[in-house]
Amino acid sequence: MFIAMQCKIPEITWMEYKAINTVVLMPGSSGDYTVLDLYSGFPYQNGNCQNVKEITLVDQWVLENNGTFSENTNLYPSKIPNNFQKCVIKAATLGIPPYVILVKKETEGNGATVYEMRGWIVEYFRLSMMKMNATVVFLQPSLKVSFEAGMTEAAKLTAGIADVLVGIIPLLPVVISGMTEPSIPYVSCAIKWFVPCPKPISRVDRFLTMFDASVWLTMIIVFVLTSALFWFSANYPDRMVEVDSKILQTIPKCMYNTWSIFIGVSVPEMPRSWKVRIFFLIYVCYCFAISTVFQAFFVSYLVEPGYGEKIATFQELLDSNVDYGFNSAVEFGMRSMEFSDHLQFPDARRVDCDSLKTCLLRMMSNGDVATISPSTYAKYMSNELGYQREMNSPCALDEKFIYGSAAALFTKGSPLLNQFNTVIRRCLEAGIGERYWEQLNYKALLRSRRNFEEDDSSMYFVFTLSHMVPAFSVLGFGYLCSTMVFIAECLHKRFSK
Repeated sequence: MFIAMQCKIPEITWMEYKAINTVVLMPGSSGDYTVLDLYSGFPYQNGNCQNVKEITLVDQWVLENNGTFSENTNLYPSKIPNNFQKCVIKAATLGIPPYVILVKKETEGNGATVYEMRGWIVEYFRLSMMKMNATVVFLQPSLKVSFEAGMTEAAKLTAGIADVLVGIIPLLPVVISGMTEPSIPYVSCAIKWFVPCPKPISRVDRFLTMFDASVWLTMIIVFVLTSALFWFSANYPDRMVEVDSKILQTIPKCMYNTWSIFIGVSVPEMPRSWKVRIFFLIYVCYCFAISTVFQAFFVSYLVEPGYGEKIATFQELLDSNVDYGFNSAVEFGMRSMEFSDHLQFPDARRVDCDSLKTCLLRMMSNGDVATISPSTYAKYMSNELGYQREMNSPCALDEKFIYGSAAALFTKGSPLLNQFNTVIRRCLEAGIGERYWEQLNYKALLRSRRNFEEDDSSMYFVFTLSHMVPAFSVLGFGYLCSTMVFIAECLHKRFSK
C-alpha cells in the first residue's frame, strides 16, 4: 500500500498542479535499505495522456561510501515530447468570423456533439496541433464577442474542462490571471475608429458649388467694373478720338453687352475707339479663360460629382451627428488600457452594437454610426458584403488608436505551451497563417454577388441624359425668366398707353 501511494504522487502533482519534474524516493524494491529508488512520471508518453498512470525508475541512490548514484543520470530530463502520440487536447474557442468559424456541427451515435472549427486564429492552433501529433477536440464554441462569453470560456479553462482557450484573446493584463498563462502573440492588427465614408454629392449641388464664393464674387465685381468702364469710356471720351457707338452710352446697354461677352454671345456692334477696343479684347480673353475652366469643371462634375468631406479626426467625429456604436467587450479592454476617448460621447449618442458585423453593415449602408473595430475585420467584412469601391469600403480616422495582439491561453504550467510557441514561431516565419488569411479574403470576394459587376462597371462610365439634368435645369430657368420678362414688358407697354 505504501508503494501504491508513492506511485500516485506523480499523478497527483500532475493532475493538481501540472508539475512535471517530480522525483519520488522509495526504498529499494529488492528489500535492500541501503539503496533508494528514484522514480518519476512522464506525461504524454507510453499512452499517458491525461493522467500519469505509470512511473519510471530514473536512478538509484546507494548509501554506501558516503552515497552515490548508481547510473548518474539526469533526474530532470525534458519530459515534453515533440510527438504527443495522438493524445486528446480539448480546446475552447471564442470569437467571430473570420477569426473563429464554425465549419460543421455533428451529433455522433453516442449523443456527443462534435464541432469542427476553422478561422484565421484557429488555423494557427490547428497547424501546431497537427505538427505535435495531437488530437484536437473542440468544445461548444462562443461565436460572439462579449464580456459574458469571454468569462464563460475562461471558466472552462480554469475549471480544467478545456486545456487551451483559442480565439479573440487580447494580450492584456486583465485577461491573464494567476491560473492561466498566454502563448506568444501570433495575430496582430490595428484597432481603429471606423466612420461613415463620404457620400456622393448630387450634381445640382456640385454645379452650385463649382466655384468658391470668392471666385463668384470676383466675377461679379469684374462684371460691374467692366460695365462701368464701358459706360465711362463712351460718355467721356478723349476729344481727339472718335465718339464711340451708342450701344455703350447707357448703363443697361453696357451691362447687356458685358453679359453677352461673358456668356460667349456676339455683341451687336464693336467699339470704335482704340482704348475701348483694347479693354474689350482683354475682357474677351478673361471671359474665354473663365468659360474654358467652367466647361471643364462642368463636364467633369456631370460625369463624377465627387464626394463630401471626410471625417478625419476624432474631434470632427464628436462634432458630427454620427452615433457611437459600442461593444461591451471592446470597451472593457479599452478601460483596462486607460483609453477614455470613447467616453466623451453622451449617452444619447451611444448605440449598443452586440454584433460587430451588424454595426459595420449599418455604418457602410446608412452612415449614421461609427464604431471601434480591428482593421482586419473591417477589411474582411467589406469583402464579404461586396463593398469594393473606395468610398464604399470602411473609412477610418487618420489618427492612430490601438495596436492589439491575440494569443492562446493555457493553464498555468501547461506542458503544451513551450512546444506550441516553438511551432507558432515557425508558422509566423513561414507566413502560413498569412496565406490562409489571404485565402479567406479571396473566398469572401467570390461570395459577394456584386464584386465582378462593380469591377466591370468601374472601367467605363456611360454618359446618359440624366447627367444633363443640371444643364437643362439652368436652360429651363433661363426660359422661364425670359418669358416672365417678356410678359411684363407686354403688360407695361399696354397699360402705359
